[in-house]
Parts: sequence; structure tokens; C-alpha cells
Amino acid sequence: MVSELVALLRQPDRDRLELVLADDVRFHSPVADYRGRDDVAHLFTTIARVLESLEPVRELTAGRERATFVSGAVRGRTVEGVLDEHRDPAGRVVEVTLMLRPLSVLRVAVGEMAAALEADPLPSRVGRRERSA
Repeated sequence: MVSELVALLRQPDRDRLELVLADDVRFHSPVADYRGRDDVAHLFTTIARVLESLEPVRELTAGRERATFVSGAVRGRTVEGVLDEHRDPAGRVVEVTLMLRPLSVLRVAVGEMAAALEADPLPSRVGRRERSA
């Protein structure tokens, strides 16, 4: 069975993400850590736009933890890595870590993510802007 999170990174479904992610889900990446369902769901949508493809290669599951080794592409360049997830007893994702390599391709992906998030900020950042205005 393909990881539900890999499937949602390939084709995000906001309603499904809201059911799968815990309210206080934490997302770890090489760039920063993020917290909260709204921000993490938004990140999944943004990551899906940056990754041209993402395929599971192998999965390891132990209880409520799963590691999915993935292969994909960013601007035609191959990227590989792992998507780790930890779920609570109710089955909702409470922690996600996405690590990709090689570093040269990761830099390209991070640049594209930064541009995408500048154009379409995380919900928590939009809320901060509205409160400070």
C-alpha cells in the first residue's frame, strides 16, 4: 500500500489532508520546521508544484511509524530521499520529516519553494500580516 502522504504529495487534496493531519502536526525539512495543520497542508500543495514527479521506492512500517523511500524530479533532475511519518493512536499524522538529496537539486527545490511561498504565503504568515496591519 502506497503511503497516503506520498499520494497526497503527488496530488494534494485539501479535504483529505485535513482529515489525515493532526491539528498540531509538525513538518520537518532541511530548511525549517513548521507546525499546524493549515501550514502543513499548504506546504504539501506547494511541494507538489515543485516536484515534477514523486514515486515510492520502498516502505518500512513499524506500528504507527512509516518511512517511505522516494524518487522524483525537480526541473528534470533526479532527487531521492525519505518521507518519515508518525501517527497518533487515532491514526492522524502528528510528525512528518521530508529529506531529499542531492544537495544541488535540493537547493533548486528550496529556491522554487521560497518563490512559491512568497507568492502564496503560509496561512500563519497571512494571519500575522492581517494582525499587524
